[in-house]
Amino acid sequence: MKLIHYGCSFAMGNGIPYFIKGLPAEVAPKLHWKTAVKRQQMLKTYGNLLKDVEDPMSCGLHIANQLNLRFSRIADNGISNEMIFRRLLSTIDDDCFVLIGLTGYNRREGLTTAENKTHWHTWKQVDRTDPVGYKDLAFDPWVNKKGQREYKPAIEEEGQIRTAIQIIYMQSFLKSMKVPHLIFNALYNGFDSPLTNECKKLLSKIDKKYYFDLQANFDNCQHGWCLKKGLTVSEIDQHPNVQGQKEWGNLMLSQCKSIMEEYANKKS
Repeated sequence: MKLIHYGCSFAMGNGIPYFIKGLPAEVAPKLHWKTAVKRQQMLKTYGNLLKDVEDPMSCGLHIANQLNLRFSRIADNGISNEMIFRRLLSTIDDDCFVLIGLTGYNRREGLTTAENKTHWHTWKQVDRTDPVGYKDLAFDPWVNKKGQREYKPAIEEEGQIRTAIQIIYMQSFLKSMKVPHLIFNALYNGFDSPLTNECKKLLSKIDKKYYFDLQANFDNCQHGWCLKKGLTVSEIDQHPNVQGQKEWGNLMLSQCKSIMEEYANKKS
């Protein structure tokens, strides 16, 4: 059996072994997939900080190692939950354990075209009053012909609801395929404080047996937990380092074992 880890950059992992003060944000996610020339340039620039760099580690890889499972990763930096869901539907394999690390709910997916080819891009939906950065799109569609704003988009409320629906569909799909699985909050999704009654009802339909700490607050999602414990790459780069990935994986290990045993008993 193999473990398939779906997710964003947190599932991609990195080889930074411990907290390294001052390491810039662009180093850890790119160190292992840059070309050899660019990698050497990065090592030359930050070599004094990267002397102990390891092979990339993620919580999924750590769990696979602990459970003697083969490992497969279906993840990319910066992708959305929509893309995770879509990839799950098209790549699911037989005889596997699926681990899904959900990213932030305000990341969205859009199909683009260039040079007669289509490509999925992710972007972040933000409020019109928020500062707009790279890949951020302010959402403010309902202004009438007189320039009057008729509605204020409820971005957080809609994000919670959309993500809860995605979870329900993913769980239903995986159960129908009889695939053991565990979903967790790699990034914060606000489920500790659902903002609408609709969201509360949807959360009650999620099977918590196959979800690690569904309504975790920010300090108890993977991002916040590693940040609180000092298990990130640096004070600038908040991705979990190797130690953080392993320790987070250990938190989910017993639940993964229990789920695998349950599915094994169903087969026998």
